[in-house]
Amino acid sequence: MRRLILLLTTHLLTLGVGFGLGVYFLPILTAPDDPPVQKVQAAMEQARYHATLHRDQKGSDALHWADGTLSISSTAVAFTGKIAPGPDYKVYLTREFVDTKAGFERIKADAVRIGEVKTFNRFVVDVPTGVDVEEFTTVVVWCERFAQFISAGQYRTPG
Repeated sequence: MRRLILLLTTHLLTLGVGFGLGVYFLPILTAPDDPPVQKVQAAMEQARYHATLHRDQKGSDALHWADGTLSISSTAVAFTGKIAPGPDYKVYLTREFVDTKAGFERIKADAVRIGEVKTFNRFVVDVPTGVDVEEFTTVVVWCERFAQFISAGQYRTPG
């Protein structure tokens, strides 16, 4: 009986570790190529606003962070830097700066999701027709699947 419990425990532990590693590595293994540097640079040159994402934000941690530069125009949000790999990342525009999971969940109903992030070094997300970046102040990167704050950058002050 003791041997059965030991085998069950070790197998469940191995399964748990394997699942955790799969959740972490699968987005890396299935990620498409980053957009070409020229495309990101062109979007950044057209930008009216810029913001910085920092690894050390209050709601970020060792597995959920971004570090780099955002550029925001009326037609695109571009990023260059590094984002911790993960599944189901979304880009939102918000009317106020938040830097935690609780802060974003509080305002998420008023946020506008503008696109997805599937690459972890740079991205360009098109701003949907009808969305005016002037009505917002902040870009938030959020993991939808696990309801996890990744990072945020304020590109203009309210008002």
